[in-house]
Amino acid sequence: MFIKEVAASLYAWDLADEGIETIADNLQEHSNVNCMYLVGVMHYEKRPLTSLFYTHNPKRKYYLPENSRVYYKMDLNSFKDTKLKPRFSERDFLKDVDWLDVLTKEARKRGMRAGIELSHTIFDTNIALEEFPEMLQKDVNGNLISATQGMLCPNNPDVHEYQRAMFYDTVKNHDVDLVQTCLLTFADGLDGQGEIKAPWFYDTWMDVNKPTVGDLLALAKGGCFCEHCQAKAKKLGYDWEMIVRDIKKLNRVIYATPYRFQEELMENNLTLGSNVTDSMLLIEYPGLFEFLKFRIDSITELFRDIYQSIHEAKPSIDFRYNNHRRLPEYTGISFKHIAPYVDSVRDSDYSEQTGAKDRFVYKRNTLLKIRRGIGFDKDLIAAVATRPNATPELIRESLKIMSELGIDGLSLGHYDGAHMEHLDAIAQGMREAGYILKK
Repeated sequence: MFIKEVAASLYAWDLADEGIETIADNLQEHSNVNCMYLVGVMHYEKRPLTSLFYTHNPKRKYYLPENSRVYYKMDLNSFKDTKLKPRFSERDFLKDVDWLDVLTKEARKRGMRAGIELSHTIFDTNIALEEFPEMLQKDVNGNLISATQGMLCPNNPDVHEYQRAMFYDTVKNHDVDLVQTCLLTFADGLDGQGEIKAPWFYDTWMDVNKPTVGDLLALAKGGCFCEHCQAKAKKLGYDWEMIVRDIKKLNRVIYATPYRFQEELMENNLTLGSNVTDSMLLIEYPGLFEFLKFRIDSITELFRDIYQSIHEAKPSIDFRYNNHRRLPEYTGISFKHIAPYVDSVRDSDYSEQTGAKDRFVYKRNTLLKIRRGIGFDKDLIAAVATRPNATPELIRESLKIMSELGIDGLSLGHYDGAHMEHLDAIAQGMREAGYILKK
């Protein structure tokens, strides 16, 4: 099976601590990596994420990044049409260095592809909460969705322009082949709040193991219902009043208790306690269906503007969406809709690190779901966990299964927490499964 790419993501502190030459040597020798990309804007998240300590960092045991800082140079003139401006690292060992150029120069010396990822949040959400609360997403009752860490609303013109400009300036002013993003789009009601719980009156006969129904109901806890979403929805021909009416009704059903929203209490119990389907909910609440479609239209428009902008800057650029959600359509991502506006999609399933109890059924099904959406003209990249909780045997088994799924590349997740035996398992598994890396 021929594939085009074996990619690995790196962080600025990786480069500062281990050195780009050492890292590139390890990736090429142990895992056949031919593409390195910098996570150039990183949200606040302890690294390494899934284990206590680094496995091969010579300078520190762990690292706590700043919130959504940029680790490479940008032209601030690109942001003249938005109030939002990039925020750069303030850490002494990271600031004033263009870490993207450090990576790309080494990649070019080795004949490797080079890229960058703009991760979940590309603006400091704490600063947004203090200085630009009007740009944050709101729930159906007009409250800021603080449990989602202050997600910016992509339908706000300032936010839309800032996001477009971030991608455009990065591609225009840096030697990259690839720009990847797992941008947080719309709050789905589950971020930071947990899933819908069983009804307060619960018995063992109640069927509450309905993940799609739970996630669908949770949309009534999410957003956004700001003035810009209202204006955009009406412009696109949606019945905003019906959307708000139905989402408010579902919101009360979700939060009903014996002491709050009592008139919806029985509806709460019967909905969560029965085997009602998500299809029936969409039939009964047409505003919920409209809400789903409106969010998809909004994010598709954002992707279109980013795609067109960065391809004007560099026609050969590979714009890649990094799928990180089980039900992406509930956050505004429809693979069929965004297919014209992406060049590739990476799936972030890391079943290898959790023991793959389902024998990689979820990974297989998700990859096929994405392929169904983007077709065969766009590349499909499959992630493989090389983190400590994985095992070499599971990595090799995963590669064998994926060799039969028509993927176009592999992506390691992630180098910073990987054991060397896990990196070795990539090359070994590729050899055993018959992968051939195109030159």
